[in-house]
Amino acid sequence: MTKVSVSVPAVCTNLGSGYHVLGLALNLRTVVEMSLTGGDELRIASAGEGADTLPANFYHPVAVAATRLFQEVEEAPAGLSIVCNNRIPLWVGLSSRAAMTVAGLVGANNLLGGPLPREALVELAARLSDHPEATATALNGGLGIWARGGDSPVYRSLEVAPLRVVVAVPLLDDYDPHREPLPDPGLDDAVHAIAHTALLVEALQTEDLDLLREALDDRLHVPYRRALIPGYDRVEAAAKRLGAIGVTPCGAGPALLIFADYGHAEIARAVQLAFRQASVPARTWTLGVDMQGVVISVVQ
Repeated sequence: MTKVSVSVPAVCTNLGSGYHVLGLALNLRTVVEMSLTGGDELRIASAGEGADTLPANFYHPVAVAATRLFQEVEEAPAGLSIVCNNRIPLWVGLSSRAAMTVAGLVGANNLLGGPLPREALVELAARLSDHPEATATALNGGLGIWARGGDSPVYRSLEVAPLRVVVAVPLLDDYDPHREPLPDPGLDDAVHAIAHTALLVEALQTEDLDLLREALDDRLHVPYRRALIPGYDRVEAAAKRLGAIGVTPCGAGPALLIFADYGHAEIARAVQLAFRQASVPARTWTLGVDMQGVVISVVQ
């Protein structure tokens, strides 16, 4: 194989109380074309989100991942061309870097004829990422559950109901979710998180919207992250007035995931207006939950 196209979904991690445990794949994708060349150089081109800021050298996330796979199997092509068309906004909590890491690993693996099975790719992606729940979910789609096992990670990808969501990304130049560390939870908050994470998995699988509304309640990170996002309370109130089920940050934010079973376009407009009233411009998308994970096309 000399050329392959790899499409990878965005992932919302830290879903509700599922902090560093749950990831939900969304149908907003990064597409990477990777091809062998006759020369001996690395060529990288980026388009879409972050095209002006992503490095055009070995430090590009796709190139880093591809190089790591070549090292793992002790085989590398002489020349490589990478074209990254990224539709996932960078650094907002939608796992754009995880998607590019997965694309680099899968693309490189396919160019070499597939020496590593999917399970090995999941583990390799986890070693390259600070958020292994994001890479595992991006690879497999659906609702990802991740835990650190003894010798190897334990993860599952579950099918969920065909929900549609609104994603809102406020444009905050000085947003820093790590300005202050999250406090360690007490026993009551830990028990609350365990119970609500289990209920959230059930709600997403069965499309029990009343249960979903209750299951999104979180004490681990949402109260602290929402305080860093101007207009959060106003946005949540506007969305719920139009029937939204609940709002939760994606990853460390500032992207917000809004669950609703109807009126998505109207909710998106109301969310943008609510952010504007807080003097914050925002972008919105209406997306389906992605059940495919990585999609590979042999271009040539």
